[in-house]
Amino acid sequence: MLTEWKGKWALVTGASAGIGVALAEELAAGGANLVLTARRLDRLQEVADGLQKKHGIQTHVVAADLAKREAPQEIFAFTKEKGLRIDLLINNAGFGQYGEVPQVETQRLLDMVK
Repeated sequence: MLTEWKGKWALVTGASAGIGVALAEELAAGGANLVLTARRLDRLQEVADGLQKKHGIQTHVVAADLAKREAPQEIFAFTKEKGLRIDLLINNAGFGQYGEVPQVETQRLLDMVK
């Protein structure tokens, strides 16, 4: 349990599934308040609601696709509008590509890096 972040705000990207949800759960168990972001708003809200009920923390959700150039600024504007000071960033969003590089479509590799 990550109690050193108790009462502070953490922003978790890629928070709608997998590792992002697991990291959000650990932070919430330690008392951190969360801003959760990913592409799927419905799933984000479900995760946020569950963490609020289970751990009694505050949450905010913002849908964003970090593959888009403007997404980080939109997330920053959201936190600023809410008056939130983010103490911890967990930059977890992304995807991996499996296979031999020459067989993978070039645009898919570029999107992965971006």
